[in-house]
Amino acid sequence: MSFFFQQPGSAGLLDTLNDCSKDAEGGGGVFAFASKGGVEAIFGLPNISHMLKAGRPFHLIVGIDAITNAEALLSIGEKVSTHGKSLKAQVFLHDQAPSTFHPKFSWFQKQGRVSLITGSGNLTERGLGKQPGGQPANWEAFSVQSLSGADASTVSKEISAWLKAQGVAGTLLSLDDARVVEKAIANARVRYSNGRKAAAKPKAKPQSGAQPPTDAAPAAASDFDSNEVLIRELPSTRVGQGDVGKTALDEFFGHRGADKYIFMQYVNLSDKPHSVRKVWLFVNASQNYRLELPESKGNYETGDHDERMLLVAVKLDQRSFRYTIIRPKSEQADYDKVSSLLDPAKKPGQRRLMRVLFTTSDDLRAAWPAVPGNLLPIRLPTAEP
Repeated sequence: MSFFFQQPGSAGLLDTLNDCSKDAEGGGGVFAFASKGGVEAIFGLPNISHMLKAGRPFHLIVGIDAITNAEALLSIGEKVSTHGKSLKAQVFLHDQAPSTFHPKFSWFQKQGRVSLITGSGNLTERGLGKQPGGQPANWEAFSVQSLSGADASTVSKEISAWLKAQGVAGTLLSLDDARVVEKAIANARVRYSNGRKAAAKPKAKPQSGAQPPTDAAPAAASDFDSNEVLIRELPSTRVGQGDVGKTALDEFFGHRGADKYIFMQYVNLSDKPHSVRKVWLFVNASQNYRLELPESKGNYETGDHDERMLLVAVKLDQRSFRYTIIRPKSEQADYDKVSSLLDPAKKPGQRRLMRVLFTTSDDLRAAWPAVPGNLLPIRLPTAEP
């Protein structure tokens, strides 16, 4: 057995996973939490990538008690689509709160031997030892055991028995199970802070189309401070389709020229979240920048002074959003407060354009004290329960 103490700046766990998967006939990993960056990192390893391309199986299981968000689920789903039957991915979901699903281990099989990697690192960039955006990784510890004979057989049987038992218990669910997606959206609401100020970063001019950090979960409280809320008037044409404009589609919803799936969840003004919808984000041949908004159908309202219905959308992570729609007459009290954040609808000599604003949840809450609580992110002091 080998034991390692991983220091920030060392990709020890990631390197070890790559080494142990060389020429492996199959394997798997079980992690309490996962992020998009961690998913990209492990499946970007040369030896795991080669194993999957060669049709050798890998079984990934991630927990969803915390941290694992919609962005991570979608990233895993894209890897499954890429690798087909070689990659099987499931989510462990239980109903035994406050207990937490917390294991972190991987295994690889080769010629009757089993390499077992067990430790504290989750399937996140920091847990694996990478440094997202140049930021320090985590301190982690892990061990590697190379097993043969009866020991290898015992471990393989134990893992198989556990997987079978969880299948019977119904705790291993598909990535697109409605309960899994709803929990992922709830996880995405959380912003974490350790209570200490990060070191000052050099100021740089924002660039249009700049890509977000690769490890967006857990999200730091500062990651979304500048543009986590979109307020946009909805035109009366094509009711049920929200024309949000190119800037919002690219910079807020993250299209940036690449069609992709996102998750959207409507929250009504009584603070009740509806079912999560998986939405294909794309631009059609007519260059229309729209999203399907079924809640805007059937009751479009225009105010006495040409006010238009308002979309209020909140970015939870880079690929999941909660939103509500406010009408200028039937919900006038709420409408007036949110509308006060926008510029006047029309200036003299100019044609009427749909008003839009990118702002923060703090500014929205200040203007609209009755904002539905489930619409906005929450802040917690630590990243793990």
